[in-house]
Amino acid sequence: MILKIYFKKAVTHLPKILCTFLLVTFILLNPKSASDGIKNGITLLLSTVIPSLFPFLVIASYIASSDSFRILSKFFKKFTFLIFKISPDGFIPVIMGLIGGYPIGAKITADLYKSGRLTQNEAERLMYFTVNSGPAFTITAVGLSMLNNYYSGLILYLSNVLTALTMGFLCRFLSDNTHNELQKTIKKDKSYAFINSVSSGSNAIINISAWVLTFACLSGIIESFNFNRNIELFLNSILEVTNGCKICSGKTSLPLISAILGFGGLSVICQVSPYFSACKVKFRNFLVSRILNASLCAFFTSGLLKIFPVAEETVIIYSHKTTAIGITYTMGATAILIIMCIFFILQVDNRKKVC
Repeated sequence: MILKIYFKKAVTHLPKILCTFLLVTFILLNPKSASDGIKNGITLLLSTVIPSLFPFLVIASYIASSDSFRILSKFFKKFTFLIFKISPDGFIPVIMGLIGGYPIGAKITADLYKSGRLTQNEAERLMYFTVNSGPAFTITAVGLSMLNNYYSGLILYLSNVLTALTMGFLCRFLSDNTHNELQKTIKKDKSYAFINSVSSGSNAIINISAWVLTFACLSGIIESFNFNRNIELFLNSILEVTNGCKICSGKTSLPLISAILGFGGLSVICQVSPYFSACKVKFRNFLVSRILNASLCAFFTSGLLKIFPVAEETVIIYSHKTTAIGITYTMGATAILIIMCIFFILQVDNRKKVC
């Protein structure tokens, strides 16, 4: 009987053991691919991630621990409640998520929830639409550096903003109407608040850097396998958003790059995971929200390109042949998008607890 139990456990964990063994074996046999990926990851951290995120992480921590910013939130309380059905304190993570970049909105949401300024339901809904690409990365890094087109970057960022607002509006239907019943325990400003914010920001940037390096290593390993070009583009887009956008630039359409930004990659999801775990958000629901976010980003980008056709036609290169592609959104695609929205809303457990 005992052997049978151990056998069942061994079978359950066998895929994880095999994957780990294969990964270690490959790194030992081909260490250059893994080290090249790590080098690229370090370059990415030093040139883009740390300079653009660390200041916002410190500011986000300070905002969450300070009572001063509640005054600013009260000016927009009607907007926050009418559009998102969230208490005034929810306005700060919405704005910071659009300005700071991917982990900022999630971090400040988790901090506000821990300090008692948001209910669990409000924090959960905010997690679904405050994990966004910031203007520094979208306009400068992707638009100017990768696409060589400032206006393409603007379109990508505007699509990101429209998607966040749409997602926030959809999430208002997941409200459990407990925002007015919460007894808030606000932390008062203290002389050491900024010191604690720097410490919190440092811990957050270490966590982010670790995930960036991990997925950069995996990306280097994937490239060494010499997969089909489309498979390589797909895998890199799913794993890490920066590398995915870089590889896809000039090879795929702008709506598809927008979808990559909207999804954020597994790296961003892992970076955000400590925050949505703190807010008791189910991984399944968060993943569905990222897929819906990616779909809406592509949808809005396609529509904006019809109004502002600023980007040059993009191409996919097959060996020595060049074939133009385009992503259009027909009535069928719109219907699929609506079905996804309905699927997202139906994820709610209609009992006492939401999601």
